[in-house]
Amino acid sequence: MWKVEDIAGSEVFELSGEKLGILIDVLPTGSNDVWVVKTFLDHPEEYLIPALKEVIREVDAENKKIVVNLPPGLKEVYITR
Repeated sequence: MWKVEDIAGSEVFELSGEKLGILIDVLPTGSNDVWVVKTFLDHPEEYLIPALKEVIREVDAENKKIVVNLPPGLKEVYITR
């Protein structure tokens, strides 16, 4: 397992290889943590990603890289038009 300070600042990618952003925070909730991923550090857009084993596919704390499989429709919720 990893600690928040070990993974904060990691680049977050989808399974397809598309970069989603940088993990900037972990919010504890009652059932599972929620990861806050900023799309760009100088913009306010962010994704809130549930830290569930079916979503978080790979965490490489040493190389600051995370791979996720977003639930269907989650990305579309955050797309600004």
